[in-house]
Amino acid sequence: MANYTREISHMLDRLYTKVLSQDKNGYYRKTMKTKLNLAEMLLLRHVGIEGEVKLNHLIKVLEVDRNFVTTTVNRLVGMKVLTKRPDTSDGRSQMVSMTPSGKELYLALAEEQRKELAFILDDVTINEEKTILKFISKIVQFHTEKYEIK
Repeated sequence: MANYTREISHMLDRLYTKVLSQDKNGYYRKTMKTKLNLAEMLLLRHVGIEGEVKLNHLIKVLEVDRNFVTTTVNRLVGMKVLTKRPDTSDGRSQMVSMTPSGKELYLALAEEQRKELAFILDDVTINEEKTILKFISKIVQFHTEKYEIK
């Protein structure tokens, strides 16, 4: 079996560069009217999937500190994409949900991501899909605190 370690490393560097560039310039900027960075996009996806979610849940899922999530939520509230209100069952907690324009943006984002995945997987066999999934899973596993190499 061939060893493609150098090529894989190079392509991962290119992927990181593209992620940084898109984070600064906005994801799907050619097709979506609203500029979203990675944090906004991920947060919007989670709220879109869940419907209404506690701010603490978003902090846990995104694995970043409270200030970062709060700032991101506030930006999306300012864009009139999300709303924030006190949790009726626990007044200390905040609930986050989508506005109608947020739902529209979420659906547009989901469609762009569906097209992206279709493009990527269009000519890939089921066995290659399994290999891709294993590769990505190993990357996530490596970057999980429990497994990080010291």
